[in-house]
Amino acid sequence: MAVIEFINGKNNTLSALERVLKYITNPAKTEETLKGGHNCGINTAYNEFFMTKSEYSKLKGRQYIHFTQSFAPYDKVTPAMVKQIADELVQMEAFKGFQVAYAVHTDRDHLHTHFVVNTVNMETGMKWKQSAEQLQMMKDNSDEICKKYGLILTQGKSGSRVNRGEYRSKENSHSWKYELYLTVKKVKWIARSKEEFVANMNALGYQVDWSDTRKYITFTNSEGKKCRNRKLYPPEHFTKEALLKAFELNSQRMEARISRSKMEMLLSAVQLVKMDNQLDASRSNYPLSTIEREALKEKIEESKKGKGLNWDKESENSM
Repeated sequence: MAVIEFINGKNNTLSALERVLKYITNPAKTEETLKGGHNCGINTAYNEFFMTKSEYSKLKGRQYIHFTQSFAPYDKVTPAMVKQIADELVQMEAFKGFQVAYAVHTDRDHLHTHFVVNTVNMETGMKWKQSAEQLQMMKDNSDEICKKYGLILTQGKSGSRVNRGEYRSKENSHSWKYELYLTVKKVKWIARSKEEFVANMNALGYQVDWSDTRKYITFTNSEGKKCRNRKLYPPEHFTKEALLKAFELNSQRMEARISRSKMEMLLSAVQLVKMDNQLDASRSNYPLSTIEREALKEKIEESKKGKGLNWDKESENSM
C-alpha cells in the first residue's frame, strides 16, 4: 500500500517552483512515459503555473505543494502501474481546478511518484487550503485506489506489513473485518454526532459499545464477532477523537449547506416580490376586466339618475 508524504521546503519563490519541476522530471530519475500533467502539460507546467498566478495577481506567497506517493520494495508494482495509480489519484475532488505535474521515479529501491501542485486554482483563483481532514481524505483515496490493484496495506513510513488476510480474502471477497472497516469509514463521514453514528451503525447491523469510561470502541457484527476500533487500519483514523472531529466537520458542512439553501430561498422570495411590484405598477396600462367594466358602467348609470351619495361632499358638509 502506498504512503502519502508531504514535503516541506522553501516553496515561496518562482525559482524554487522551477527547480522542483526540473527535479521531478529529471531524465536520470524517470522516463517520458512515466510523467503526467493534470490541467497542464508536464513539459510546460512552469509557464502554465505562472500564467495562472499572473491572471489572478497571486505571484507572492507559497508557490506550490509537493508530496510523494511511495511504495514498499516488496510491493508487486511496476512503474507503469504506479503511473496509472497516480493518474487516478489526481482525479479526486481536492484537485478540481488545480494544475498538477507529476512523475514516477525509478532511481531508488522503492518506486515513488512526485506531485507538484500549483497553489492557485485556475478556475476560481482561490489558493490551496490544506487541512488535516483534506489530507486524511487524500490518504484514504490513495488507499482505495491501491486496494483495486491488490496491494498490501502498510503501516507508516517504515512500510511494515499489515495482515493482508484480515482485509482481503484469497477469493477477492471481503473479510468480516474489512467489511466493518468499510462500514465505519463510510458512516464516519456521514454522521454528525456520536448518537447518529451509533444509530447508523445499528441500522447496518452492527452494535456499537462506545463508553466514556473505556478507551476503545467495540463493534459487534450480526454474527457476534467483535472488533475494537484500534484494530481498524490505520488506527489513528478511528480513535474516538478522530471520529468526533469528523462528526463536527460533517455538522459544519451540513449547516453551511442549509444556510446556502435558506439564502437562495430568501433571494427567490425577494425576486418574486419585486416581480409582483413591477406587475402592480404596470397594471394601470392593462385593459379593464369584464367585472371592472360592468362596475364602472353601473356607476355611470347611477350618476345619471342622480342616485347615490357623494360621500366626499357629505363629509365636507358635515364638518
